[in-house]
Amino acid sequence: MYQAKKIGIFISHIFGEFQRSLCQGIIDKAAAFGYIVEIFSSTDGEDVGSYSLGESSILRIPNYDEFSGVCLASDTYLLPSLRERIAQTLTKKCTCPIIEITQRKASFPAVVLDNDKAAAQLTEHLIIEHHHRRICYLGNCLESDFSEKRFQYYKSVMDKYQLPVSENDYCSCDYSREAISAAVDCFLRPDAKPDSIICYNDRMAMSLMEALYNRGLRIPQDIAVVGFDNLEIGRNVTPALSTVAFPIYEMGQTAMNLLLDTFKGKALPERTVITAEPLYRTSCGCAKKKGTLPGLYENRLMERINTLENAMLNNIKMTTTLCRIRELDEGMELLEKFLPRIDNCHEFYICLYQNWDSIPSHIREITSAQEEYKDQDILMMPFAYKDGKLAHPCSFTKKHTLPDYIYTDSQSAYIYSPLYFEDREFGYAALSYKDNILAYQFNFLTWIVNVSRMLRNICESRQTDLMVSRLEDIYMKDDLTGLYNRQGIYQLTESFLEQAKKDNAIVLVMVFDLDGLKIINDNFGHMEGDFAVQVLGHALRHSCNDEEMLLARVGGDKFFALSASMTEEAARETTMAVHKYLENYNKLHTKKYNIRVSSGYALEAAHSITDIQKLFDAASQKMYAEKKSKRNSNVEAR
Repeated sequence: MYQAKKIGIFISHIFGEFQRSLCQGIIDKAAAFGYIVEIFSSTDGEDVGSYSLGESSILRIPNYDEFSGVCLASDTYLLPSLRERIAQTLTKKCTCPIIEITQRKASFPAVVLDNDKAAAQLTEHLIIEHHHRRICYLGNCLESDFSEKRFQYYKSVMDKYQLPVSENDYCSCDYSREAISAAVDCFLRPDAKPDSIICYNDRMAMSLMEALYNRGLRIPQDIAVVGFDNLEIGRNVTPALSTVAFPIYEMGQTAMNLLLDTFKGKALPERTVITAEPLYRTSCGCAKKKGTLPGLYENRLMERINTLENAMLNNIKMTTTLCRIRELDEGMELLEKFLPRIDNCHEFYICLYQNWDSIPSHIREITSAQEEYKDQDILMMPFAYKDGKLAHPCSFTKKHTLPDYIYTDSQSAYIYSPLYFEDREFGYAALSYKDNILAYQFNFLTWIVNVSRMLRNICESRQTDLMVSRLEDIYMKDDLTGLYNRQGIYQLTESFLEQAKKDNAIVLVMVFDLDGLKIINDNFGHMEGDFAVQVLGHALRHSCNDEEMLLARVGGDKFFALSASMTEEAARETTMAVHKYLENYNKLHTKKYNIRVSSGYALEAAHSITDIQKLFDAASQKMYAEKKSKRNSNVEAR
């Protein structure tokens, strides 16, 4: 039996550069010591309407007892409610050490990236190396907590060198061009322009540089610009953007090292600080360094645009293909065609809870469907892909998040994404990449949404089929007996007769009439009359061995049976079986009345039938003749 050595990571928006680098650092260090990493990824806070109601189902996926250690990247969660709920769940269910990666107040021993002090280093660099005196700060009102910290470090250095900071030297805004253009107008006061501008991050710095260029200002000759984050685009513009590099990969490795220390019995420090480092390039006035050749970055951008366009087209194709699926097996077969579009995919699994397609109670009540009792510890895996091959579907217990055999000799890091729609939880998808090199792209989210939407469609189709079946029963079935009613039998006779003609069959019509129903109703009440009708219905069901025979109650006391596979001898045997059933019933039950029936039948070759009603009439005439014979016999007996 496989013994788990697992590290759990709880993180949101794993497609982001910060998240990928952080996870990669943890994965690489964990692999070196024989640990498998399981990443539980969500996308909380995105504006996707009511679809996102099931985001908290991420907490249902893990088996918390399996973890040797856990890393919580709490700052990646946009919604405080989900972040706090995850922290509470980890506190309650985990007995292993937990490391939190955060800039906020931590719930666990934390690895903290000091990405604010670098603002002081940037400011001092501009003052000492470039002799700048008027240095402005462009903050971000959308991330005001972090922005204000960086401003305070900038301000402390300005105070240290006794350089004034006026209201025109500081502005906080969002990412819109209009807001950043207004900030530039604030900085460019009539009496003096800034020597340099420190921006909250590279994204704002790029927009600021565009606004300065639009005003005819050169960078860094007229105004120097610096940012934070070390984005790829900042490295590839002219002039190259001076910025702050965050050692995110090293943060992941540090977090894993701390967990490894606890496994050796060492206590976790409450706070471990990782320092960010400035990178001085051309935009602040430092010497020009060799960068990307002209045109190469533009070519990479074109490739990315093409990749994005293809991803959008593939998403459209996947959406239109899967939205028509009504059966799970059909949907799983189609998914194989879309797998090559997941870059670097090594393994992909879909795991469903046993109650994923359960029928809501109000639908069960309307349709009389049975309540579904299912073991919640069992999961189904209808789709399994590894190394370019599909594996057989299977079921497994929730001892592990995947079946035991997958973990055997596995060194893969798995990313788990919940499958849900609104507040309905279906299960989860598990993904691993070749060589454990994360290649998670934003467009994989459309994968997850499409699979979830397909599962919802299958559930809704099942509910719709139940509702349609119930409506058909109401229209075509008799409430008392469950047999077809008059509308039902006559609606089916046309297709029945067409098939009988194709088979060159003999059509048999049988007619049964409940004797004395009016007498039962008048003397014992209509409830007893209804009961007698139900008994005759049971007798017909029990006695008619032909599975293809159509049975119907077409009036208060009259029943029809229609077959294309019975002989005249079989018709007589069926009639005798009905009489025998009723005879035995009358002996066993102490009713003050007996339930008896009259019957008749008629046969005719299907190809010669022009109006099947004539065959019904012929069978009815034989039945009436039998009734008349019974009455005459009763008169003679008296």
